[in-house]
Amino acid sequence: MPTGRDVARPARSALALPPATTLAEIPAQTTLEPLESGDSRYVDINRGLGTRDLGRMRVCLEQADANASRYAKIAFTGHRGCGKSTALLRMEHEIGDRFTCLHLYVDETLVQDCQYSDLLLWLVHSLVEKAEELGLKAPSSLVKEVAEWFAEKTLDDVATVKNEIEAETSAEAKAGAGAFGVVALKLLARIRARVQGSVEQRQTIRLRLQRYGAELIERVNTLLDWFQQALLDGGRNPDLLIVQDNLDRLPVEVGRHLFFDHGELLKRLRAHMIFTHPIAMVLAPHRIGAVFDHCYTMPMVKVRNRDGSACDDGLDALVALIGRRVAIDRVFTERAVARTLAARSGGSFRDLLRLVTSAQQEARLDGKTQIDQQSADEAVKRLRLDFERLLVPSDVYFPLLAHIHKTKALTDPDGTAAGADAAQNARKFFSELLFNGSVLEYNGDRNWYDVHPVILDIEAFQSALKSVRSG
Repeated sequence: MPTGRDVARPARSALALPPATTLAEIPAQTTLEPLESGDSRYVDINRGLGTRDLGRMRVCLEQADANASRYAKIAFTGHRGCGKSTALLRMEHEIGDRFTCLHLYVDETLVQDCQYSDLLLWLVHSLVEKAEELGLKAPSSLVKEVAEWFAEKTLDDVATVKNEIEAETSAEAKAGAGAFGVVALKLLARIRARVQGSVEQRQTIRLRLQRYGAELIERVNTLLDWFQQALLDGGRNPDLLIVQDNLDRLPVEVGRHLFFDHGELLKRLRAHMIFTHPIAMVLAPHRIGAVFDHCYTMPMVKVRNRDGSACDDGLDALVALIGRRVAIDRVFTERAVARTLAARSGGSFRDLLRLVTSAQQEARLDGKTQIDQQSADEAVKRLRLDFERLLVPSDVYFPLLAHIHKTKALTDPDGTAAGADAAQNARKFFSELLFNGSVLEYNGDRNWYDVHPVILDIEAFQSALKSVRSG
């Protein structure tokens, strides 16, 4: 489930690549991995966000104090592809003089049905791995006790598994290699593999762990307490910050179950925590602020202001982002073409990089050596067609999208969502549109919403917009 930060670290070759100067070099520069601090492709986008939430989150962490049991518990959200992971990694580097950071990612195998027991199991495994990496000294009995507790509560064949692991590691133990945590790591890894590999075993292990929810939390806290004391004893930063990333990819109902049904358990962890969560959970009744005292949002970079005018700060930041990855003057026929792609991305890094990649493909198909306006338009059209296929039936989606575009708010166009059932259906609709990126959240003096710019070109949307304006 969550895996260590190394999993998402860009390859060394990607960090060393200079900006692409030919169309063929572009795909290597438009990959979507988060950028580690120091990556030359990083661009400061704060002026284009219209909010200071990233700064507020950092201040919140700086005001927390583990010694006084004031642990920061933070919920952080934003659309997929808006740069949250890169922002978190950069912040972790900047506050590294005080915090020891453990950055965890959601594994693909569990992203559709993650539960709190999964997070805690992988957190324990990651803590033991991190301790090994840092060379922290610990009483072997403590780590063994925690690992064996997990094994006894989850495995029917625990004795067999332990015998197998001890046989595997006996040579290592005799050689004095990895004396700390090797058996515990392997034991936890066996449990993790069963959760990943079998839906039936996954459900069994979850039910068993959740039967001991309070004890489970206490076992994890025992390890967290030791880990932070070991950091202090080793002359390291004792404040542990655990960033649980990629939970924004969870379906809304899975996120609701994780944070609303078990959020209080997660908040009992004795460490500073940042949890990402699905952006649709900012909507009632799934108000994440009812669970976490500190909630921050990373909106899209503004490509236009609320009144429809171009947002130069946002567009300049996005063009600069392209320029860190490709040599604009050599790859594009003119700088305005790159600005067109920035404007049509809606402020989504994911869509911007996709548009650049698609535009170079179109140019190469036509035998061109540079991306011109025609190639850019073809790339925009391909993205638009994807939304057309997504937004079916059109007579249901586009009137709602047209209303959102006109009002810049998530409101029922007919005013009929007064009853509980109607309101719930409307929320599901809005949640779906936020989740799939058809509707994007922006900021400024207040939060506002708008449809993805490529949707503006869809004929059914234009027809619906005319009806809305004349209504």
